[in-house]
Amino acid sequence: MTRGALVAWLRSLDADELGEVLRRRPDALAPPVPADLTQLAARLSARSGLTEVVAKLPLPALQVIEAMAAFPEGPVPLADLAERLGSAPDDTGLDATLRVLTQRALVWPDGDRLWAPSYLLFDAAARQVPDEPFEPVPPAPPLAPADRTAVRAAAGAAAAELLDKVAALLDEAAARPPAQHRDGGVAARELARLGVEPLHADLVLAAGLLGPDRLRLRPTTACGDWHSLPPADQLARLLGAWWSGPALRQVVVRTLHDLPPDTAVPDPAALAPLVRWTAPLPARQAADLPEAVDAVVAAATLLGVCALGAISPLGRALADSRPVADVAAKLLPEPPPPDALRVRAVGSVVLSDDPELLDDVVAALRLHRLAPTVASSPQSTVDILAALRAAGYRPARDGGAVTVRRARPAPERSRSTVDAAELARRLLVPSQRNATPLEQIRHKAPQLRPEQARLLADAIERGTPVRIRYVDAAGRSSDRVIDHPELAGSVVEAWCRLRRDDRAFALDKIVAVALPRPD
Repeated sequence: MTRGALVAWLRSLDADELGEVLRRRPDALAPPVPADLTQLAARLSARSGLTEVVAKLPLPALQVIEAMAAFPEGPVPLADLAERLGSAPDDTGLDATLRVLTQRALVWPDGDRLWAPSYLLFDAAARQVPDEPFEPVPPAPPLAPADRTAVRAAAGAAAAELLDKVAALLDEAAARPPAQHRDGGVAARELARLGVEPLHADLVLAAGLLGPDRLRLRPTTACGDWHSLPPADQLARLLGAWWSGPALRQVVVRTLHDLPPDTAVPDPAALAPLVRWTAPLPARQAADLPEAVDAVVAAATLLGVCALGAISPLGRALADSRPVADVAAKLLPEPPPPDALRVRAVGSVVLSDDPELLDDVVAALRLHRLAPTVASSPQSTVDILAALRAAGYRPARDGGAVTVRRARPAPERSRSTVDAAELARRLLVPSQRNATPLEQIRHKAPQLRPEQARLLADAIERGTPVRIRYVDAAGRSSDRVIDHPELAGSVVEAWCRLRRDDRAFALDKIVAVALPRPD
């Protein structure tokens, strides 16, 4: 594969088709936004972006990539690929799978041949691929009806119990810090004393509510922040920490999310074949996939993400990337009425003569407002001083309290959003003010003779092979034949026959250009 072939295919798309690719590949839109199709092709074929996208591919799409990796370098005839998969070139399942891949610029057509990014094929060839038939249709797990009202009620009860257990765990940890295990978690003997499941201990560690202090685990500054949140926000923070864990968690929950509405899986282990089909790469990491899926569903049930074998509204919010707190607020029991008595430990007091400044501090650190110029926190004075300094304030001790003075606010970073459709239209209509390849080469490679500059420019415009003499940063000279050269700023990007890979050649390091020698 060469980047030039990818550029040529991108150029053949219309604005709507290119926009669909961009929407499915947000990794290619990170700032700075690609200025042309050459830069876009470089982003789309970068290994870091490919790894993230491939991890989310369904089984048939991964099987196509792994089958292509078994062929010699270069484009793969569609007929040969279909034969290797035990399919036919006009098979509807294969055609649908190829659409999934082309919509993500992971595979693209060139007549009756198919290209794929080099790194994608290299990584696929390095994997241990199981011997399994091409499976374009997902398996169907056994399902049972689910009562939506019962699922909501069970999920709300589980979530409320989770908050109670976590709060009790943190209170006990503040009074008697638990011992730390060698792996950084809570020591097994402490779990019984704390009266919690391993999941609860892992959750508070993942959420940063407990942190190491020599051989003990103690509440952190983030713990005080969490205590001050409404219950729905507390739950959202805990579920967010769980969701960011091993990839199989997200796969299992999203698999449940995609089942028909109001259905449940009586035996979670029976969901394993569909999980494997939905995201085979994360699934292959499990030594016993049915057992791993069962464990994920069991944990999700304790968290209220699942209930009664079905996905809950909390799970749907996670899968859809919607605010979990909004959903949690409707599921959790009503908070105590305003006139109910409450007891809260105070670890430190924050004072300020400027009520507006204290407004900012209370919002930033989630403190409890006691009076116009007084706020409190369950965290110690040392922790609050550190948190205030980290937030850009200038605190000072005032006896047993903390006073805060206004500091110059740090400038906010500008955030840019990219409209995929608009960017697609712009990339397909190059600016008329752009210099021609020859003009750019003459400007950036003045060491080349005029006829050599023209030869390189012709190769770039036509996508034809050309031979160059290149001097690297160490001063070593080598002759290279490059295919499908593309000009990208001050470099020429092309497939290098010598290195058998995509390479970027700085224009000012190209000292000679000639036609390739006949084979």
